[in-house]
Amino acid sequence: MNKKPQLNEQQRKAASFVHGVASVLAIPGSGKTLTMTHRIGNLIRNHGVAPENILGLTFTRNAATAMKERLKPVLNEITFKVQLQTIHAFCYSLLKNQGRTFEIITEKDQLTLIKKLSRKEKIGNIPSGMILREIGLAKNNLITWQEFREIYQGDLTMMKIGHIFMAYEEAKRKNLQMDLNDLLTETYKLLKENKEIRQKYQEQYAHILVDEFQDTNPAQMGILRLLVSGRNGNSSFWVCGDDWQSIFSFIGASVGNI
Repeated sequence: MNKKPQLNEQQRKAASFVHGVASVLAIPGSGKTLTMTHRIGNLIRNHGVAPENILGLTFTRNAATAMKERLKPVLNEITFKVQLQTIHAFCYSLLKNQGRTFEIITEKDQLTLIKKLSRKEKIGNIPSGMILREIGLAKNNLITWQEFREIYQGDLTMMKIGHIFMAYEEAKRKNLQMDLNDLLTETYKLLKENKEIRQKYQEQYAHILVDEFQDTNPAQMGILRLLVSGRNGNSSFWVCGDDWQSIFSFIGASVGNI
């Protein structure tokens, strides 16, 4: 029979946190994810929190799977009731639950569309990959195509990219498509503009935990702020990460969020 991994004193302190805001800083391999899963168990077992009221977020599918596996020895058969997802999967579910109709455009189809639009607009001197990266970086910083074109007025190359950005958004809209970055921007917009929906998810997820918090970009941070701002005292926002390690800075992640 396998013994459950034991927490050290600092890990127990972080796992026993209940209400409010907590930021746990730790180096790789120091047990951040283990501590996070034990905190979830502590909320449910010792404080009467319903598993459905807990949302655990991370940034890769592998990390989400690993988190679920770590939680099984802690919660056993009720593990599946806790929402442990990537932030993109959470946004996808939220938008679908709110009645949005769309399909996810694949990265391959994104590049094909960008190439098609570039040919149509006679813009052939800018690599499609570069155009797609600039569009993605803008969205991760909550910059619309209109704002993009205003920011880069006078920069010929970036203005061309802005033109493709506009055409790309229109093409996806007509085809009822979203890319992964749209999941973030559309969720942010929905939560910001619709108070009723925002309050619904604030009440549903009284306790939010985020692993690898240093990898959040401005759009993701905006969503998290909307989910946790203005909640009552019987809630918590618990994050863990390493302020020396950010692997997604190339897409706008900011370690300064920690």
